[in-house]
Amino acid sequence: GSSLGSSSGSSSGEPAQTLAPLGDAGNPFEPVVVNPPTPRKLKQILSRHVNVSTQVIAGLIPELTYYIRWAEYIEKLQAKGYTFCKPEVLLSEEREMQAKGIYNLKLTKEDPSAIVTNDLDFDREHRIYILTGANRGGKTTITQAVGIAFVMAHGGIYAPAEHFAFSPADCIFTHFPADENKTMDLGRLGEESKRFRDIFLAAGPKSLFLLNESFSTTSFEEGFYIAYDAVRALRDLGARTIYNTHMHKLARKLDELNTEGSGDSLVSSLVAEAEDEIGRAHV
Repeated sequence: GSSLGSSSGSSSGEPAQTLAPLGDAGNPFEPVVVNPPTPRKLKQILSRHVNVSTQVIAGLIPELTYYIRWAEYIEKLQAKGYTFCKPEVLLSEEREMQAKGIYNLKLTKEDPSAIVTNDLDFDREHRIYILTGANRGGKTTITQAVGIAFVMAHGGIYAPAEHFAFSPADCIFTHFPADENKTMDLGRLGEESKRFRDIFLAAGPKSLFLLNESFSTTSFEEGFYIAYDAVRALRDLGARTIYNTHMHKLARKLDELNTEGSGDSLVSSLVAEAEDEIGRAHV
């Protein structure tokens, strides 16, 4: 095709410009006639938008910024070799989760090839997990990984996993050790017990519980009996739960836990095994 070019010259001594032909559509220099809208038509067009409030559009800016920033962040991590997937939504009544290659987003400061991922499911036979293992064995890391994946999936963000399918939770409850300053009135065990009672009463079968060393601030026997009753109550409730604990005796009581009470959800045992000195783990 032709392009803009100059002729050999003109009488003025300045090169004259020629325009490329536009094809067989006619004279390329003939102006295109556009019929302007009539005043009545223009009024109809404008009336469609007169009631559009810019406040509604402005209100979407934080939402758009949220997704744009997340997209930029995940794209950067994917470029470094970290895996993310589009979550699949299951029926909320099923109270399930299927996670393949899940990992804790906090580990993205490490080399992607050094992260040990895990496969984990929630279903009727695995509704509640008693997660045990050695110190720095990765129990808290795995517990957080599930919670972070749920939060990201609920927010419409890609999850840190190869595959993540989940039944939406009506609420995510965490029960981690409290700051000592917040336990002055009731003591640490009293504060833990009251906090667990409060969240249990607010929860339902579609909730997600993440318990980290709950009821471990007292003697082993006292803590065990409280934890046993808490797990039995969670089984009756039917809520998905990960309870990481040093109480190995609790994991050995699965038969009793699964036969007591009226719930149809079952309790299973997980053991976290450290793979290196920094606490990465698999279950």
